[in-house]
Amino acid sequence: MSKYDWLEKRTLRSVDQLRLWPDNPRLDPEENHVNLADYVSDLISETGDKDSFIKLISSIASDGYIPSDPVVVWKNTSNNKYYVAEGNRRVLAIKLLRNPEKAPKSIRSLIKKNSDLINRDVIEKIKICVAPSFEECEWYINQRHASSTIQQPWSRLQQQRWIAELYDKYECNIDKIKSITRLNKGQLEYTLRILKIRDLALNPIVLNSLTVDEQEKVKSHRIPMTILERWFMSPAVREKWGLEFEEDIIKITSNMQSFLNAYAALIKYVIHRDEFDVEVKINTRTITSDLDNLLAKLPKVSFEENNSNEDQNSTDGDAANDDISDDIKKNTSDSSGKGEKDKPSKPLNKNPDRNQIIITTYQLKTTNYKLDAIFKELKLLPLPKYKNCVAASLRIFLDIAISEHIIAVGCKNDMEKFYARAFHDIPLKYRLEYLKQNKFTAKTPSYKIVEKLLNHTNDYSLDTLNNYVHGNDTHHTDKRFLNGFWDFLYPLFENIMDIKEY
Repeated sequence: MSKYDWLEKRTLRSVDQLRLWPDNPRLDPEENHVNLADYVSDLISETGDKDSFIKLISSIASDGYIPSDPVVVWKNTSNNKYYVAEGNRRVLAIKLLRNPEKAPKSIRSLIKKNSDLINRDVIEKIKICVAPSFEECEWYINQRHASSTIQQPWSRLQQQRWIAELYDKYECNIDKIKSITRLNKGQLEYTLRILKIRDLALNPIVLNSLTVDEQEKVKSHRIPMTILERWFMSPAVREKWGLEFEEDIIKITSNMQSFLNAYAALIKYVIHRDEFDVEVKINTRTITSDLDNLLAKLPKVSFEENNSNEDQNSTDGDAANDDISDDIKKNTSDSSGKGEKDKPSKPLNKNPDRNQIIITTYQLKTTNYKLDAIFKELKLLPLPKYKNCVAASLRIFLDIAISEHIIAVGCKNDMEKFYARAFHDIPLKYRLEYLKQNKFTAKTPSYKIVEKLLNHTNDYSLDTLNNYVHGNDTHHTDKRFLNGFWDFLYPLFENIMDIKEY
C-alpha cells in the first residue's frame, strides 16, 4: 500500500466545515486573519492577485466548481478541525459565493453579482483529499507550486518563505528540506541568503527611517525580491557595501550603522520606483545599465569600526537612525516641503490648506476601475491649479461610489421597482433619498451627511456638486472649500467603501 493512497480517495465534505490555512505563504504574516474578509483582503492586495482571484470567482459562478485539482486538507488533532493545505483560494472563493455579504467592501458588489448566477446549494459540498497529517501534505504542496501552472502560483518571496519555514521546522536539516523541495544544496543556500538580506530591512535602524506606509510594505511580501536579488548579487555592490556570503550565512564587513543607512535609502527608492517624481530610479533595468551612478547617489557605506561594543556582523541593533542621510530626508518630503521628521505621526486629513484633496496615505480597495482611477488622481492633482477638475471629479466620485454601494447591498432591484424606472435612469438625488429612508439608520453619520447633501441651502450640498458639472458659476472652488467638502463626505465614503489610512 502506498503512503500516498489518501490522495486517491475523495471525500465529500461541506465547505463550511473547512478552515483556511492561516500560515499559507500567500498571506502576509504581519496581518491578522480572523474572518473571511481578512483573508480576501490579503490575497488580493496586489493587482495581479486580485485579477486572478476575480477570474476564479467568475469561473466558478459561470461554469460551476470543477474539481480538476484536489483540495488537500488535514485534521488538526488539537481542535479536531479540518484545515486546507492546498486549495485555499478555491475554498475561499466558494465560501464567498455562498456568503457574499462576508466579502470586503471593495469587491462585495462583484461577489454579489456572481453569487446571483449560481445555485449556492450546489457548491455547499465539494470532494476533498484528507491527509493523515500536515507533514503528509508538505511534499504535495511543494510539487504543486514548484512545477504546476494550472492555478495561481506562489510569488517568488512566497516560495522562499515556504523554504524558510521548512528550514526552521526541520532545524536546518538541509537533506530533509532537499527531499521535500527537490532543490539542491546550492539552490537552498541561495534562497536562504536572499531571505536574510530581505530581513535586514526589519532592523530598527532601517524601520525608523521609513514612513508607516513604507514599513507596512517592508513587513509584507510586497517588496520586489527580484530587485533586491539583482542589487545584492552584484559583485560591485557587495564590494562597496561590505557584504560576504558563506553558504547560507551573510557577513557584513562594513560599519553596520552605515550599511543600514544605505540600505534604508535603497528600500525607499525601490518602494517609490514607479512614482514619476522619484529622483533615483532603481529597478532591474537600471541596476544592470546604470549601477555606478546608482551607487554614487546612495549614501556611501563606511568601513570604519563601529562605535559600540556590539558584534559588527549583528543586525539586531535597536539604535534609532538619527544619522539618516540628507538624500533620504529630501526624497521623503511631503507637498509642503517638510522633511519626514517634521511630519506629524498621523497626517491631518482635515487640514484645509493641504495641496491635494486626498492625502496619499489613504487607500481605496475597489473593483471599479473608474472609481479607483479617480481616487488615485485626486491624490495627485494639486489645488488650486486644477480646482475645476477636482470639483467635477468629486461629483462623479460620489455618483459612482453610491451606485456601487447600492449594488453591493443588493437593493438595486428594489430601487428600480420603487421608482418604476431602470437603475441608470434614477438620478443621484433619488438614489441618496432612497438610501437615507431605507438603508441608513437615523442620526448616524451617513444619514446626517445625506440629509445635508439633499438640503440645497447647505454649502456642502448636491446642488453645489451638480453645479460643478452642469453650471457656469466658478464659486465654491477654492482650495479650502473643496478640502472641506471632501472631509464632510469622508465619513459616508468610509461607511460605504473599503477606504482607510495605512
